[in-house]
Amino acid sequence: MRARAPAAQSGMTLIEMLIVLAIVAVAAGAVTLGIGAATRAPSVESEARRLAERLQTAADDAMLGDAMVAFTAQRSGYGFARHDGRDWRAFETDALAFHTLPGGMTMRLSLRPPVVLGADGAGQPLTATIEAGGERWVVLYDGLAASVAPAPPACPATSRAFR
Repeated sequence: MRARAPAAQSGMTLIEMLIVLAIVAVAAGAVTLGIGAATRAPSVESEARRLAERLQTAADDAMLGDAMVAFTAQRSGYGFARHDGRDWRAFETDALAFHTLPGGMTMRLSLRPPVVLGADGAGQPLTATIEAGGERWVVLYDGLAASVAPAPPACPATSRAFR
């Protein structure tokens, strides 16, 4: 008696099918993340809105904490510092820590930093213009609240650049 050879199988096993599906899922995820990263690149508008939110947070912190808070800026970005009674101490670990502007962006200020945001809500008014390429946005801080708007045409004589 002769043993019969097993018949050739056609099709894919369940394990092969799961491996193919896993490879397709990983590839689709990589493409989705790549597209999302391209659309999440920081824009001038998003940086202006970030500055306005941080100015508002710092002003609120100054009023609620009954302490002087100052807006500081360097060529590469900006941050905030609190007066501890003797010295200015930079915020290091929270939303008011130093923020580096993305490459190619510049910020022009109407006042030379540091700009004190006062504990009584009577901080110094400040105008900050953030620009890159042809896009320009302005952040207006009136001493109490911050707002954002598209920038009017440039007037270089009234501002200082931090590049």
